Amino acid sequence: MKRILTGVLLSAALSLAFTAPALAESKFRQDFKKSYEANRFDALGFLVKNNKDKIPGEILTIVEEAEKAADHHEKMALLDLANTMATMYREWHGESKYVDQVSALQKAELAKEEARVAEEEKWKKYENFTGNFILRSMQTKMEAQKLTPVIFPHWVHRLYYDCKACHPSVFPMKRTNSMTQAEILAGKSCGECHNGQEAFSAKDNCERCHVSGKPAEAALISPKKAADLPKLKASAERLGTGLNLDLLPNKNALPFDKFGNIDWVLLKKLKVHQPKSSIKGDSKNEIRDNEILFESPMPYVKNSVFSHTFHTEQMECSSCHPEPFKEELGSTVANKAAMAQGASCGTCHNKVSFKFADCNRCHTRAIGEAPGKALLRKKQ
Repeated sequence: MKRILTGVLLSAALSLAFTAPALAESKFRQDFKKSYEANRFDALGFLVKNNKDKIPGEILTIVEEAEKAADHHEKMALLDLANTMATMYREWHGESKYVDQVSALQKAELAKEEARVAEEEKWKKYENFTGNFILRSMQTKMEAQKLTPVIFPHWVHRLYYDCKACHPSVFPMKRTNSMTQAEILAGKSCGECHNGQEAFSAKDNCERCHVSGKPAEAALISPKKAADLPKLKASAERLGTGLNLDLLPNKNALPFDKFGNIDWVLLKKLKVHQPKSSIKGDSKNEIRDNEILFESPMPYVKNSVFSHTFHTEQMECSSCHPEPFKEELGSTVANKAAMAQGASCGTCHNKVSFKFADCNRCHTRAIGEAPGKALLRKKQ
């Protein structure tokens, strides 16, 4: 029976689409899609001309599937298929309502996607500085409490604590933004410190973290221009970690490298601060003293040297082993492509540590120079 796609029927069908089980594609749909993907318009015309009664139902089925699509691209691909079918149906059989309705759905979906992209772009500035995270997964709940999303600045915390103070004992070495107020107030996640003893209490101090869109955000997202040094020094004095900027060449200013990242190596070298290695004084503080020499795959790029000493002074071995690095030398892919995808060194670098653009930070050993005592990682 010919199914008529009226506005009422379409609305009812879409409301049921989320619970309706997926149906197997009909022979007509399979043939239509195959010709559509091959740009066989002659075959499409033949199918549309000879299957008038089937097409309204097929359009409705595709629209239902589009409403259940996993993402924008899948949804638009289905609606494009439905639009093609509806357009050809109009040309062969003189009925335009189907193409009008599918076109309206496409227009609405495009507007929705544009709004989503605009929303994402709005928040990007908060993560421009290396290590800054914007925590907004519970944005709706925050707005109900008249709160804006949280800006988490790794750089502020790193002034007072080594990475091992929080990772992996409090937070796994991967990004998360699902912390809840309940768990924080129960002394978990951020509440390990923000309890009124180690750091300010999360209770009744919501505005201290929920600062996006407020004047206080400037000091966090643009530390080179707006870091609140008196406040940072006061916190360092209270925690006993020190922050003696007078030891730096450019006194009374945080040091930055040429890419705009804080120069943590210089801070450490000049002993400007003495960050804590643990929150509760229970760090194993296991320091490894070996190096790994990574052979460069390109003769014009120096070999890369990985210092276990430098990293284990700040991090627990379990933060890197067995994930993202298996313990057997050479068993983990560690090339630029993998790093760019957030694997191996890319677990931290380009996210919370210096960016890959600063190549010479790692590629320091001349080609042909003997590895010395360093373990040799052959080029892959």
